[in-house]
Amino acid sequence: MKSSYLRAGLALLCGVILSACGGNDGNLSLSGSILYDGPAKAGLVLINKGNGEKLAIETGASSFIFTKLLASDESFDVEVDTNPTGAECKVANNTGNANVYTVYRVTVTCKANPFVLGGTVKGLTGTGLVLANGSDTVGVLPAATAGADVSFKFPTQVANGALYGGTVLTQPSGQTCKFDGALNPGTMPRDDQLGLIVNCTNN
Repeated sequence: MKSSYLRAGLALLCGVILSACGGNDGNLSLSGSILYDGPAKAGLVLINKGNGEKLAIETGASSFIFTKLLASDESFDVEVDTNPTGAECKVANNTGNANVYTVYRVTVTCKANPFVLGGTVKGLTGTGLVLANGSDTVGVLPAATAGADVSFKFPTQVANGALYGGTVLTQPSGQTCKFDGALNPGTMPRDDQLGLIVNCTNN
């Protein structure tokens, strides 16, 4: 008898939990949060490819919720249908099967475009090094610890899809530096590009 009451109580509790989460009768609300790296831009549109619903996001909104409810265990796939003007957005926790643990965890992170171009100088001990990306230049000083890696960033940001090409405009005293060709020249990705490498050796 006690076990029957216990099962009935657990069933009632589960029903209350599902109802509170929007999951009563197998209907679940797909939702998530929006984070901004830089100022919020207008024009973001999300899509749930699972059922084709598109959702226009109000400028500066910190959260979103799709209007079409999902059945329990229905698959979903939230993607960026249209990026905001002057920004690029990425999604996380955006695919799965609908249940009360998965439908509210989608995260959209938007970063303002253009992006930062930079990297690391290795082996720098001399002074006077100047790097260039077109007409944009940056001076790099050696680290306090001789020969330690030094990071650099060009002052002018680069738009997604634009070409870039780092060059050594002025060599440091007593050394010769050159860019590693792995990522240079290249096309600006939809994010900061901080992977350029400059290697310096003693003359």
